[in-house]
Amino acid sequence: MQKKGAENRDLVICNNCLWAVSLLKGSKVFHRCPVCNGKKLEVTPVEDYENYKLAVNRKRGLSIEFSAED
Repeated sequence: MQKKGAENRDLVICNNCLWAVSLLKGSKVFHRCPVCNGKKLEVTPVEDYENYKLAVNRKRGLSIEFSAED
């Protein structure tokens, strides 16, 4: 059951160029990356109690760290 006022959101990442955006449910849907026009978009749901950090490293690539709010 969803709490009143909760914000369901998704993390969308382009697997081609690593462009990323956090979208609220019901907002614009991306079918192609607006940066590279690629179709390889990965969608990860993010819960209301979760935070995430994105880091890009030339050697290791993209890393995402999820954590719960305190």
